[in-house]
Amino acid sequence: IGGARLAMLYGAPYLFTNAWLVLYTWLQHTDVDVPHLTNDEFSYMRGAFLTVDRPYGRVFDWLHHKIGSTHVAHHIDCTIPHYHAREATDAIAKAFPKAYLYDPTPIHTALWRVASNCIAVKLQPFGGRYTWVPVGSQ
Repeated sequence: IGGARLAMLYGAPYLFTNAWLVLYTWLQHTDVDVPHLTNDEFSYMRGAFLTVDRPYGRVFDWLHHKIGSTHVAHHIDCTIPHYHAREATDAIAKAFPKAYLYDPTPIHTALWRVASNCIAVKLQPFGGRYTWVPVGSQ
C-alpha cells in the first residue's frame, strides 16, 4: 500500500479524530473559572458540576448527540440516554442554577481563552482548590 498512502488513509484521519476528541474533552472540563479540587474537597457531585456545557452548533451537536452541550448531565448520571440528555440538562439547570455551568462563548473564542489562560494551577491557601494562575503572574 505504501507509506504515504497509509499515512493519508489511516494516519491523517487518526490524528484529526484524536485532536478533535482531545479538544472537545478539554473544553468540557476546563475554563478559567473552573477550579480543580484536592482529594479532601472533591466529591462525585462537586466534580460533576465542575464540567462545562457549551454550544457546539447544530452540526456538531447532531454528530455527537449533544454530548458537548449536555455534558454536565452525563457526569451527574451517565446512564441517561442521549435522547433524554437535553431534557435532563434543562432540569439540572433549573434545579441547580448556581451550580450548573454553561458557557455560551463560541467554540473558537472559548478555545483561545482556555489555551491562552489555563496554563498552570496554584493551590489556594484555604478551601482545597487549585485555581488557574493568571497569565503573566507566574
